[in-house]
Amino acid sequence: MQRAEGRAEVGFKAAGERTVLADLFQSGCCKVRLPRLPTRHAEAVLINTSGGLTDGDRIEQRIDWQAGANAVVTTQACERIYRSRERSAEIRNRLSLADRAFGLWLPQETILFDGGRLRREAVAHLEGSARLLSIEAVIAGRSAMGETVRSGEIRDGWRIYRDGELIFADCTGLEGDIAAKIGRWNRRSGCRAFASIIYAGEDSSAKCAAIRPFTGPATSDAATMSGCTDLGGIMLARLIAPDGLALRRQLVRCLAALAGRTYLPRVWST
Repeated sequence: MQRAEGRAEVGFKAAGERTVLADLFQSGCCKVRLPRLPTRHAEAVLINTSGGLTDGDRIEQRIDWQAGANAVVTTQACERIYRSRERSAEIRNRLSLADRAFGLWLPQETILFDGGRLRREAVAHLEGSARLLSIEAVIAGRSAMGETVRSGEIRDGWRIYRDGELIFADCTGLEGDIAAKIGRWNRRSGCRAFASIIYAGEDSSAKCAAIRPFTGPATSDAATMSGCTDLGGIMLARLIAPDGLALRRQLVRCLAALAGRTYLPRVWST
């Protein structure tokens, strides 16, 4: 069976007070759309025309923010990881941010179906005072459809470098009965959605303080558990929720506090 493969490359540059497209390449199942916004920042929407990934499918995405560029990158829809017979689907993301750039990597949630296998790796290289705000969110089966994930695998890794030095590394690994393992992460049963929010910047402590009102078991949404920590130049927040809707609501709250609602991608509300 022919496997889905795709590659997308997007580059942004500063042009006066606005950010505009500098480079664009797309091939295979990867497409890119560039909505017109009444804002100074730019936005790119990544599209997987195959409709989902399985069994050896591969996607590679490279995003470049030149000096002073300010842009959001998101996805048109939730990525779907279907049952694999042998090999894992692979996603490789490479982000490059020059001095004074502000990059927001805000893909929609990844939906993992029963038997799905995903290996995803993101590597970001920052220079000077560049800042990065990123999320990765996963939903293990759609609760509205009565789905659950009793078998599968996900390996989700992040590495962030600043001026060539590794400043952050993280890997989430789940295998087997993923639904049960997510449920054991806290005392609330039935949780099947989780996310990580990563912010890299000199003001990481201020960003951590900005979302603390929305995190923690005593202050968060009744259906969502979350927490954040400042690692000195890196802010890391974890969220866990019973379903994708509760997770999305908490993500929107946190992102609005971290960057402002003008940065929330339009496709998130369509």
